[in-house]
Order: sequence, then C-alpha cells, then structure tokens
Amino acid sequence: MTRKHLVYIVSADPQVSPFDINMAYDAGFDAVMPYAGVAPEAVRGLTQDIMFSRGPKGARASALFVTSSDPGTAEAMLRAASSALFEPFRIGLMIDPKGGYTTAAALVAKTAAILRARGREGLKGARVLVLGGTGGVGRAAAALAAADGARVVLASRTRERAAAAARQIHELFGAEVAPQAGADEPARAGLARQADVVFATGSAGVTLLAAATVRSLGGSVVLADVNAVPPAGIEGVQAGDDGAESPQGQVTLGALAIGGLKMKVEAALLADLLGVEPAPVIGLNEARRRADEILAGR
Repeated sequence: MTRKHLVYIVSADPQVSPFDINMAYDAGFDAVMPYAGVAPEAVRGLTQDIMFSRGPKGARASALFVTSSDPGTAEAMLRAASSALFEPFRIGLMIDPKGGYTTAAALVAKTAAILRARGREGLKGARVLVLGGTGGVGRAAAALAAADGARVVLASRTRERAAAAARQIHELFGAEVAPQAGADEPARAGLARQADVVFATGSAGVTLLAAATVRSLGGSVVLADVNAVPPAGIEGVQAGDDGAESPQGQVTLGALAIGGLKMKVEAALLADLLGVEPAPVIGLNEARRRADEILAGR
C-alpha cells in the first residue's frame, strides 16, 4: 500500500497562514491539516497521535510543521514534539515561526554573499543594525548574523523591548546581540551611521529610515528591507532591488528579492520532510544552510 504524505501545520495563533498551507501542497504533500490555537503543552499528545495512527512503517509518511508567530512559543512546541519521538515511530519535524526563519535565512545569506563579492569575509566582523528587531524575522536575522561573527545591534521603540528580544535570542540560539532604543528618526539615524549593514524588519508599511537619513549614510553600506507593503521600511529601497547600487554607493536588497529566496528555501525544506532519511528536525540553522546552498547553485 502506498502511503499518502500528510503534514500537520500546528500554531498557537488564532489561524494558520494560507501561505504555509499552499507551500506544503506545492512541495508535494497529499494532504495538509492546519491546527490553530494549540497550546505548547498539547503538542506532545498530538504528535504521538500522528505517530501511532499510522504504525511504524507509516509514521515516516507524516510530518509536523510548527508555525506560531512568537519564536519562543514555537520553539517550545518543537521541543514538545521532539520529546514525543522514539524509534520506530519517527516523523519529520519543521519549525518556521510565521515564515520568520526562512525569511531571515534568505536575508542573511544574500547579505553575506554581497559582502563576500565585495572582498569581505561575509558578515564576520561586520556591524549589523536590525531595525524593528523584536519581531520573528528580526530576532532570527540577529541570531544568524551574530552566529556569522557580526557585531549585532537590535533596535526597537524602547530599550526594554529590545532587551527582552536580546534575552530571548540568547536563550533560544545562544547568540549575543546589543539592545538599543530607536524610537525616532534621529535615534535610528545615529545607529545606522555606525553600521555596515542595516536590516529593516519592522511592521509592514512603517518607514524606519527616511530618504534624508539614507543619503547621509554614504557608500559601502548594505541596506536590506523585508517589507513589501508600501511605504518601504527604508525609503528608496525598491522591493525588486537585488544587489542594486544607489547613487551614494550603497547596495540595496528589497523584499521581493529576499522573498524569492525565502520561498525556495521553504519549498526545499518541506521537500526534505517528505524524503530525507532519517526523519529530519528542521530549524533555523537548517534554513540558513539551505539558503547558502541555493545561492551557490547546489
């Protein structure tokens, strides 16, 4: 009997994103079951129901995908699912909190590639500023950049919010980032002038750096904006920019260029849930590795 490939998308949020449902079907799953409003403590039992219902031989045809928007909650759900697994009832597991890990992996991988093309050792030693960094993409991007050897500053409206995000980044990923307040344009401009790389990862439709500030930064700066909803997070960065050079000599990355790689990364990781042996547990580091592989043409 040929087993149907099933994936259960689990979230603590009120709803599961249609984006992830569509991606899972396009990756080749025969059926996609969304479960919203799931508490982390319920995930262990849910995982074992998935495992046992198909028997030892059928378990590998099932997978669980965690998408809760808060990274801490999502990681707690993944730990609960992982703790439920044992031989021979292993299923594939993947985590991508509201698309934050695959987006951050694409953002950081493309930025590191730009810096290498300019003669640097990727992000090693670079000064990276993450604006609007308390969301899922910002936290994951800060963690990945720090793991690459960058000196990372994470900015939010208040230092308290930034410090809370920095603590979670350390707890989840073991990375050290410096929290700073960036409540207004002058504060953000001051931080940006000290950076080699600026990531805008704030809420959609919110401008974090105005055009006058961008012009004042001069050249040799990478400006990357994950926001596809007008107005831009960094004024002057176009959604389709993919390593474009501004009149000031800055290199710009826009949301569509980042998002194109993000979609390839998520599709590849979902395919791994179907076919990689042994059953994988896919997280932030796996997303970054896959982004590098895709950029390298592997």
